[in-house]
Amino acid sequence: MEHSAPVDDMTRRTIRTDNLPKIPIEGCAAVPVVANSDDRGCLFEIFREEWAGAFKTVQWNACSSLAGVMRGVHVHVDYDEFYTLPFGRVFLALRDIRRASPTFGKSVGFEWNAADGFAVPVPAGVAHAVFFLDNSVLAFGLSGYWKAELDVIGCRWNDLDPSLRWPVESALLSNRDTESGAFDDMVIKYEALSSSLAGRPASGI
Repeated sequence: MEHSAPVDDMTRRTIRTDNLPKIPIEGCAAVPVVANSDDRGCLFEIFREEWAGAFKTVQWNACSSLAGVMRGVHVHVDYDEFYTLPFGRVFLALRDIRRASPTFGKSVGFEWNAADGFAVPVPAGVAHAVFFLDNSVLAFGLSGYWKAELDVIGCRWNDLDPSLRWPVESALLSNRDTESGAFDDMVIKYEALSSSLAGRPASGI
């Protein structure tokens, strides 16, 4: 596959930072990405470990969803995520439930279009939900391998923060998300699981 000429980091930031949303959560600052567009479509440069806000990833997933789908609210205890949006339009909601974080309790929700040209890091302990406004593809890197037994914590999407202004009153949910409980219960489960993992020996020891 042919690639467009690389864009140096300074140029990339100069042409993209004006469109970045202000995300008031520690570790979630939006990261400019490169979109090399022409009449055929677009080749996105969606990740470089050298970018500010990026981190080493060991697994990448692509999530294709139809308009009207809600994924979340979920929160992870064992890895950070790096969200990119190569195609489509979504509404992303975040809330910091890390008690040690300087932005504990802060939340934000915003519309995000693939043409906006940025990625969003989502650290462990930041609860998140994605509503797909259009048919979209969300691609995301993980700092640790996904484990089904640890991906069990979440809450109802409309209980994440009553102050959030969702662009929808109902959504298509998975069975897991349909059965999710209250926000306060999610925080209790997150802290309990985080505490139990902190007491485990590191892998291979």
